[in-house]
Amino acid sequence: MSEHTELIPCREFPTLRGFVNLLRKENRAWWGTRRWWINALTWPVILCGLLANILFVPTIASLATESDIARAGSVDAHILSMGLSVFFEFGVTALAIGAVILAQDQIIGEKQNGVAEWLLSKPITRRAFLLAKLAANLIPMALFMIGLPAALAYVLLSIRAEAAFPAGNFLAGTGIMALHTLFYLSLTLMLGILFNNRGTILAISLGSILGGNLIAGLIKPLLYITPWILPKYASLAASGQTFPPQLGAAPLFAGVICAGVFIIIGLVGLERSEY
Repeated sequence: MSEHTELIPCREFPTLRGFVNLLRKENRAWWGTRRWWINALTWPVILCGLLANILFVPTIASLATESDIARAGSVDAHILSMGLSVFFEFGVTALAIGAVILAQDQIIGEKQNGVAEWLLSKPITRRAFLLAKLAANLIPMALFMIGLPAALAYVLLSIRAEAAFPAGNFLAGTGIMALHTLFYLSLTLMLGILFNNRGTILAISLGSILGGNLIAGLIKPLLYITPWILPKYASLAASGQTFPPQLGAAPLFAGVICAGVFIIIGLVGLERSEY
């Protein structure tokens, strides 16, 4: 053993001190366990399995009414429209639920077992603690929950259309899907800082996902400042249709702003916490 041990300096921004080491720790929860390949298998099977059923099962086409076909222009166009609706409207909602379930224990679990208190007693910044969790979850979620199913869905749609599906429209829908997932990931992390009960976190997050449209049906102005209409927006964007003129792009801007606000509230909550 060497008689002299030299410490290796770590060059980081002072405001993000400890971020690199925390990111390595959080990455191990994904890449060092079965979580990455379970999600890499689960989401393509669920989302693209439903899409393939719509696109290629003959009995689906027989269920279309004459008015549906006339509105779409042809049977094939109607089938593609149904596939886009299922993949994006159902898929966006399902991914939000998945993000909540994966993130709901990220902070509250460490608060309850004492890991958070131990980590924050070290020379690391509290913003590094939160941002490392956000980055470590956002990247694999984007890859396995959004990117992989979207790539497979694009291939299935192109096969059914017997031509390359419009890539720009499809990417626009996928981007809205990613924004919606980011919204609920940041919301869940923020709630983990503000509350100490998993039931509260799940009630607020899942209540927003599953009950948002019901509330918006009663209070229309909420559609301007919430992500509740984004599943429909994703489907409209992917199919090349325009957004409702009375709303325009307001829900998209609201989703971006709210995600940022949630992170800021989470950072403030960490700074004011006692541990």
